[in-house]
Amino acid sequence: MFNIRCTSYCKSSQACRLLAPSVALVLLVALTAANAFAGPVQTVLYQASAYGTSAFVGNTIIVGQTGVAALQEPCGTNNDNETVDGSGVALNLYPIVTGGAVTTTASSSPTMSAQATASTVNVSLLAGLITAQGLNAVSTTTLTSSGFQVSAAGSTFTNLLIAGIPYNNPAPNTNINLIGLGYVVLNEQTSTINSKQGQMVVNMIDIHITVAGNLLGLDVGTEIIVSSATSGMIKAYAPAIVTGGSYGTSVASTLINSSPTAPVSLPCFGTAGQTITNSVSNVNIAGVLTSGTVTDTGKSNLTNPYSTGQMTSQVEGLNLLSGLITANVIYSQVNATIADSHGVFETGVGSFTGLAVAGYPAINDSVPYNTQVSIAGLGTLYLKRVISNFPNPDSTEVRMIELVINQTNSYNLPIGADIIISDTQITIVPDAMP
Repeated sequence: MFNIRCTSYCKSSQACRLLAPSVALVLLVALTAANAFAGPVQTVLYQASAYGTSAFVGNTIIVGQTGVAALQEPCGTNNDNETVDGSGVALNLYPIVTGGAVTTTASSSPTMSAQATASTVNVSLLAGLITAQGLNAVSTTTLTSSGFQVSAAGSTFTNLLIAGIPYNNPAPNTNINLIGLGYVVLNEQTSTINSKQGQMVVNMIDIHITVAGNLLGLDVGTEIIVSSATSGMIKAYAPAIVTGGSYGTSVASTLINSSPTAPVSLPCFGTAGQTITNSVSNVNIAGVLTSGTVTDTGKSNLTNPYSTGQMTSQVEGLNLLSGLITANVIYSQVNATIADSHGVFETGVGSFTGLAVAGYPAINDSVPYNTQVSIAGLGTLYLKRVISNFPNPDSTEVRMIELVINQTNSYNLPIGADIIISDTQITIVPDAMP
């Protein structure tokens, strides 16, 4: 069984309806043929994000990004007149950072530009070794007839002191040694410009701890960033950018967290039809689940006259909560196609082999889509769950198994825990309509 959606993006009104797979295939072929003689279509997306302070060691987060403002992620929005604001309160994480309240913005403009700003005030870092009254980061990306342009104009320091020495207008990427600790980069600017994209990252302060056994007790590899602004724009000669992701298992809760296993994400410019694959031989999340091989894939192709994408996830040998839910094979897949702004075709499908839920003998491999079961003393079980969203953004997600814990239980799982098995998701961001 297929879950299918056809959506019109036409400038004139068109009928859109659910179609049987064979009819949908005819529609896709017709759309492709009709547009084979059309001129190239261009999709332009705007990217912007900003935050106040973050600190981390490798993958371990010490201070999560504060006051985040961001346009649609991961590849951007087609809305050319959008503003998102953010703010964050002062911190008290001595000796890493104290103070640092922040206001942020992320915006796109009809003048074909994207901009991000982060304004951090009254911040003290490394037990007062570095202080500043104000750190204002500005990143702007513009698309003109001659290509992409990036700028950090407007980025400023106010009363910046390092070991008592003032640094009023440091040049881009100024590197200063911090004796006994490491080094700091001031006015850090990193840019990328080519025919497909322009991007600039501005970090007003970027601290790197490189000295072991330092007096502040900070681990080597610690990085502290203050006032970060990133802007960008991307351009593809295709009717849409297709993004997506897939993974085998994940557990999110206040006590137990397992990040997605064998994750796959589509790059913004597609894979040229080539398949990306990620797999693990087994998964063991103590007290929650075990599985055999997990395999996830993704591919996309951005061309004129159409953009396509596909994500898959397969989990073998699942045993969830000591036999409460078992399955030999779990498979999910999402597909999307958009043809030169004339329509979107999306499907979300899934299958089970050997599915069993203890205490529910009627549940088998033929379980209907969007089945919901209340399990006494535990929570809510979703099977073949399909989540569709339209229009901002247009996306389809399949979660083959989702268990949401909403009751005190014998498994000692906290209320609010969310367990997902075999997840595939795809999003279409088309060229903006006039």
